[in-house]
Amino acid sequence: MRWNPLQVPHRAPGSPLLLTLTLCLVLRAPAAQAHQAPPDAPVETPPATSESRVEPSDTPPRRTGWDLQGLPILNFNTDEGFGYGALVMLVDRADGTHEPFRYSLLAQFLQTTRQVASHQLIFDAPRFLGSPWRVGVEAAYTRARFAPYYGLGNTAERIREYATCEDRDALEDNPDVCPGNPDFRGLRYYTYDLKSLPRLRLNLRRAVARSWNLFLGYRFRPDRVVPRYSADDLGQSGDSKLMEDAKAGVLEGFEEGVPRSIPARTSEVLAGLQYDTRDVEASPSSGMFHELSVRGGAGPLGSQFDYWGATLHARFYLPVLPGSRRLVAGARVLADVLGGEVPLTLLPFFGGLEGKDGLGGVYSARGLLLRRFQGPAKLLLNGELRWTALSGGLFGQQFGLTLVGFVDSGRVWRNLDFQEGGGLKTSAGGGLRIAWNREFVIRADYGVGLSESTSGFYLDFGHLF
Repeated sequence: MRWNPLQVPHRAPGSPLLLTLTLCLVLRAPAAQAHQAPPDAPVETPPATSESRVEPSDTPPRRTGWDLQGLPILNFNTDEGFGYGALVMLVDRADGTHEPFRYSLLAQFLQTTRQVASHQLIFDAPRFLGSPWRVGVEAAYTRARFAPYYGLGNTAERIREYATCEDRDALEDNPDVCPGNPDFRGLRYYTYDLKSLPRLRLNLRRAVARSWNLFLGYRFRPDRVVPRYSADDLGQSGDSKLMEDAKAGVLEGFEEGVPRSIPARTSEVLAGLQYDTRDVEASPSSGMFHELSVRGGAGPLGSQFDYWGATLHARFYLPVLPGSRRLVAGARVLADVLGGEVPLTLLPFFGGLEGKDGLGGVYSARGLLLRRFQGPAKLLLNGELRWTALSGGLFGQQFGLTLVGFVDSGRVWRNLDFQEGGGLKTSAGGGLRIAWNREFVIRADYGVGLSESTSGFYLDFGHLF
């Protein structure tokens, strides 16, 4: 549920913020947008006649000047609970000739019932000061009060009894003892408190050739880790899994012990290339979208840690039936590696422009627990088969109902010799997509772990990839 609309060329799949914003724009868009070809219609190029270039007479004039828009946000996933909040967007359309606008300023408030917060202020300029560069700046406050940590590497075990207590009321008297569970180590054994303020991002992006984009970026994360909880949060007096690994020298940044509050400041620069041939960015039925990027953090940039990273992100979309967009196969390969002094706070995340959680959860392996496997090297494989069962127009808008079957798989490595075993971690499931004008997509997925006996339900916005 954490997302940055400036991370991808125009819109980011899998984000509550952008798709809610898309709803804002759709509600104000001309009805002519709804007259798109149905999924099974062949793609045809109209002849270059004067008639084909004439806009329909009922198309309203371009909007000019300033717009103030706002909508509520609502989503859910098994790991983080219900998400609720709101966004407000101020848009400068100038004389109406700037697409999609000249400048925008967006504010988001997002909170979940499981104590995850993501509040953002985002500036976006598609052609900054008339240049070919798209500039985005984000300032954010994020907090995960119960961020998961199950250990480092692909063979990290999760023993359910260590952090499970059926009698929660008994923990209020003694959070170290759970009646009927002699293996209990603490309700917070597998979690820690993570907060970041202010988290800053700068993105620069421009086209360099047909279908090719160059992007540059800067990231600043003043993270702070609190490994121990108070009795009010039912925190145990013994060590958590994070503290055990820190004392054993497994994690970076704990050479002087484990204090009550651990700063983990990172500051990095980013550069990469994108190749994009998708027919429709929000709901592609053909084409591909690839990214190759490198990043690095160092003391002169303001980082406590010296590290480097590289990301390869490849996405493919293929119509299964010739001449039809109704049945589409999609595949994603995401590989990420980090070297040097890699702090705990970067271990769960993939790099590149999107920076999603992994491995496990709503954005990676559906059915596995959020961030179930963490390490400096990560591999993620996703495959989906999308069948648009119903499509049609209603009230001048185009709607579609798509059934999805998926298989997610991946693994991590705790170091860069790539010798760790454990094999691929796999989940599978199915879901439903409700598309409005192919831009606004509601995603409902249910995944079941095949390598572990866990499951998850996810209600969010946008395709996974």
